[in-house]
Amino acid sequence: MSDSRLLAILVPLCLTLTACKPAGETNVEQQVIELEKKNQQNTAKPPGSSIPPPAALLDATGLAAKDERVEIVLLLPDTRIAMQEFQRNGLTTLVGRQAGYRLTTQDAADDAAKQMEQFRQAIAAKPVAIFVSPIDPPALAALIVEAGTAGIPVIGLDKRMLNEGCASIVFCEQRLVGRLAGQTVIEALKRKAAEEGAPEVTGRVLQLRGAEGHHTSDEIAAGFSEALQASPGVIIVHDSPAEWNAEKAAERTTEAFRLQKNFDVIYAHNDAIAMGAAKAAESAGQRENILIVGTDGLSGQKRGVELVQRGELDATIVQPALVDLALQIVLKMRSDKTFKPRPSYEIQPVVIVPKNADESFRTGTYKLPAL
Repeated sequence: MSDSRLLAILVPLCLTLTACKPAGETNVEQQVIELEKKNQQNTAKPPGSSIPPPAALLDATGLAAKDERVEIVLLLPDTRIAMQEFQRNGLTTLVGRQAGYRLTTQDAADDAAKQMEQFRQAIAAKPVAIFVSPIDPPALAALIVEAGTAGIPVIGLDKRMLNEGCASIVFCEQRLVGRLAGQTVIEALKRKAAEEGAPEVTGRVLQLRGAEGHHTSDEIAAGFSEALQASPGVIIVHDSPAEWNAEKAAERTTEAFRLQKNFDVIYAHNDAIAMGAAKAAESAGQRENILIVGTDGLSGQKRGVELVQRGELDATIVQPALVDLALQIVLKMRSDKTFKPRPSYEIQPVVIVPKNADESFRTGTYKLPAL
């Protein structure tokens, strides 16, 4: 599938799948864009700038000021996954711009028992809030209650936490992410069939999951399969886990080409996987013939939105960061004692294709719901 033909397929799709400008409150995407612009302008320290003394020296001399800032704790399952690393870095930036606040983050390395211990440590530290993306939501239920009893609001970052006692949850429906990917694929293949005068819409699909048995990946896959059912001629002929890793994705894609020979579509459960697949397709001489759709659509250099903008990916499904709205909830709870957050806030995913990639890269993609 040539670049010009691919654009012809995808551009009309953008008329209905456009990016949403963020609401009035600043979100993670805007902060990342602003920071990278500043980094490009300030790549070196100005002449004569001084290097601050290390914290250890200040402590030893008694010159270090006591940190009076209140603490927010973020508990993540596994920051080896690109989205979770983005959440950590984005929230660090957002909290750093709030006077009087500091952030502590913990990575459980995909170990549920470790995350439970990190939660206990967080409660003991008496922060003003705990944000948690769970590995095993029911295992955290008693700790969430304990935190609430201690006056520490817990904001969940997963729909599965809806009945676990959180002050509120912020989530993106993962099946909807998969369904949007499936709809994007079908619309593109419909236009391809119309161009070729084919009597029916057909397509051979390679799906590259994040990891075998991973909840998020399973939900995305379920939604993707549901969407493809609307077009029986579009079938998944190869489905393989890539461990959220570009190198593994390239290996899995090479194996898939050996077994299946050719594909019309590759759908990957994050953009790193999609890029690994794209490189393998290029090596196999198949890239021009394949529509490659990623997931996450992170803002910033060499991330999903820019990869679509540069034509390295053909589309991506934006996963909202969630932590930006979680922070807004806590800040409002602390500034307005009459404010009671809703039990849950859903943020919609967004499809990014060449038509809306430029605007999305400049202004952000998803819209935060009002509190």
